Amino acid sequence: MGTDPEARRAIAQRAIDRAKGRGTAIDTDPAFLALLEEWIGGEIDMKAMRLRYLEMTALQVAERRGSRNSLSGINPSESSYEVTKE
Repeated sequence: MGTDPEARRAIAQRAIDRAKGRGTAIDTDPAFLALLEEWIGGEIDMKAMRLRYLEMTALQVAERRGSRNSLSGINPSESSYEVTKE
C-alpha cells in the first residue's frame, strides 16, 4: 500500500462526492466511516474493507429479519401452513 493517507483521503472524498451527486449518501454509515478511516490510515486494503463491510451489512440485515420475525411470532423456517396448524 504505497499511497499516503492524504491521497487516500482525497480519493475517498471524491468517491463520496460522486455518490452524493448520484443521490446516494455513503458517508452516513458509522461502520463504513470506521472502515474508511482504517483504509485511509493504511491499516487495511480495499479488498479487506469491502469484505468487512459486506459482512457487517449482512449481519445487520439478518438481525433486522430476526427481530421482525420474532415480533410476529413466525419462525422463518416454517411454512405458513405449519404455523396456522398449531
